[in-house]
Amino acid sequence: MRSILKIFIFFATAMILMVYCVYDSFNLAPSRFMIRYESLENPRIPEQMDGISILFFSDLEYGTFMDEERFARFVDMVNIAAPDIVVFGGDLYDENALVTEESNVAVTSLLKSINAPLGKFAVLGDNDHASEEKTESIRQTLLAADFELLENKVANLRNKGSQGIVLVGLDSEYKGSLDIDTAYSSVSRTTYTITVCHTPDTADRVPADITDYFLAGHSHGGQAYFYFMSFYTPSHATKYLRGKHEVNNFILDITNGVGTSWEDVRFLAGAEAVMYRLHHVNY
Repeated sequence: MRSILKIFIFFATAMILMVYCVYDSFNLAPSRFMIRYESLENPRIPEQMDGISILFFSDLEYGTFMDEERFARFVDMVNIAAPDIVVFGGDLYDENALVTEESNVAVTSLLKSINAPLGKFAVLGDNDHASEEKTESIRQTLLAADFELLENKVANLRNKGSQGIVLVGLDSEYKGSLDIDTAYSSVSRTTYTITVCHTPDTADRVPADITDYFLAGHSHGGQAYFYFMSFYTPSHATKYLRGKHEVNNFILDITNGVGTSWEDVRFLAGAEAVMYRLHHVNY
């Protein structure tokens, strides 16, 4: 009798946990934002940049499931974290979202309210290239929100001095106009270089002797991840879907992103931004 009771308790507990996981995945996890903290240490990070923080977020996917209220909660979290620099990794709107004047006003206002005293930067994703009209609208939105758009170009990140690091912004390899040669043409091998591109598989194509760290999004971390398979596996995120990877002597770091697509669900791929703290070290 006791054995039967134990078996019943086991299966009842398992059923309760399963029901809770399903409820959480569809009702809580998509809007439960977190910040993942990472440290970047290198002797080529100048002392003037020691302690500077860079917050990276991607895949807002506004307009289908991500609404103004949810986005506002995310912005509040970012501003409480108080990054020095903010980088956006592309896909401002969801693939099938309707871009309207009203939505642009809301998105622009919230993006503009993100505080980053040393600059805000962005690259475009595949959804941002859905049409020429949509691309131009998103360019104007980012510009109005004080983001510098890096379309195969670099930005010099500095903090009260001449020494700094380089941020290389690449256009999305998927549906975009990727031009690695142009983007890297002025980058010195002696400068610490962070590259950001929407599509993670692009990491295989960048010069390994110049790149120190590679930021990407696009895959949502699978959005719902089951170890042996993922709910969301878009093109150009097939070799590198989620997490960190050592690629040609540098690290590729793929964020799970902020928004959702197809279904408003997340499981083992929480919505996140990533905060990188720079550290000058002497080896």
